Formats: sequence, C-alpha cells, structure tokens
Amino acid sequence: MSLQPSDETSPRDTLAWVFDTYGDRAALSTAFGPSGVALMHLAGEVNPGARVFFVDTGFHFDETLAMVERAHAAMNVTIEVLTPRLTVEEQALVHGDQLYVIDPDRCCAMRKVEPTQRMLDGLDAWVTALRRDQGPSRARTPIVEHKQHGGRTLAKVNPLVRWTSKDVWRYVIAHDLPYNPLHDQGYPSVGCWPCTQAATDPGDERSGRWAGKGKTECGLHTMI
Repeated sequence: MSLQPSDETSPRDTLAWVFDTYGDRAALSTAFGPSGVALMHLAGEVNPGARVFFVDTGFHFDETLAMVERAHAAMNVTIEVLTPRLTVEEQALVHGDQLYVIDPDRCCAMRKVEPTQRMLDGLDAWVTALRRDQGPSRARTPIVEHKQHGGRTLAKVNPLVRWTSKDVWRYVIAHDLPYNPLHDQGYPSVGCWPCTQAATDPGDERSGRWAGKGKTECGLHTMI
C-alpha cells in the first residue's frame, strides 16, 4: 500500500504502510496499556521484530515494569527501555522529592517527554496506540499527522484511533495477550503511581490520571 492511510484503512494495513514507508526508522511507543499491547501484537505480526520503546520514568507501578518481560515473551517485537537524564534521587535533590505534586507538568516533561524526544531524534515515524474514545483530549486524533521535530517532519501514526475500548479488549482476550493486572482493579489507564488512581468517571478512562489537577495529558501528545 503506497497511499497514506485514511479512516477507512485497517490498523493492520496502516502498520504495513508504516513499515513499508519508513522501515527501521519507525517505532512504536508504549506504556503497556491494553491498546499498546494490541498494537504491539499487530506490529509483530506485520513486521516481526518491530521496534518498540517504553519510558521507565522511575515512578511506574511494579505491575507495569513486569510487562516488559511479559510482552517480550508473548510478542515478536524488540523493546527498548528509555530512562530520563536524572534518576528519581537526582531529581529530588535538584527539584524536591514531590515535583509531581508541586509542578506535575514539569515532572512529566523531564521524566516522559524528554526521553521520548531523544528517541524521536532517530526516527522518521512514531506509532502510537491513541484512540478517540479514550477521552475528550483525544477525540479528534487523526490516523496520520505530520509533526515538526528537530527541524524536520516526523510522521505520527495512530492505527487504532477508530477502535473502542471493547474492540481492544476483544483483541487482547482473543489472542490471549498479557495485560497489566491493575486494569482489573479499576485502573483503565495506568501511568506513574503518584499521579494515577482508579477512574472517577466511567465514561472517561483517563479520569484517574492527575485527578484534581486539571491535567489530562503528560505532554507526549501535546508537547511533541
């Protein structure tokens, strides 16, 4: 497939276009949510050994960290673990030990956005598991968008935007894929432990993220 994907293009065909167009200069980002798990499995089928990256912020739940090896064992992908420039301890010395409370945007910028930006410096296409039904901030997400990054154009591709939560879970269960056990405990969206709680709104799976702070995104999909 040579034409850029549209809303009518299936996730599998969208991934085929990504890898045909960008080859090893394309990679998936994941935090091991169910959408990311489904996308990784699809990518591993379309392009065995597909590149995946995960940012270990230093504040992840143990259940999330365990997903690295579980995903490696279950899917044909290559996962690279990225880390921020400062350790949690170094950040505490410079900015205090509760930056995530005092200035959560800055904490996210240092621990999530900056490592991702470094990874994107070496890519031409960034593949994400964003879905339109995840909440108001993502309701207009396109299949393909072209972002300016480091003075050049980066393709940001979102193959699952038209899938619903039910579609994702149907795929995960049908393929017996591993998933974060916190999803069974009322956490439809899992981020860093200081800023994640059980969902407060059944209609918004990200309502448990940064609850009470007027913040709905870490910045990966708004700052980049």
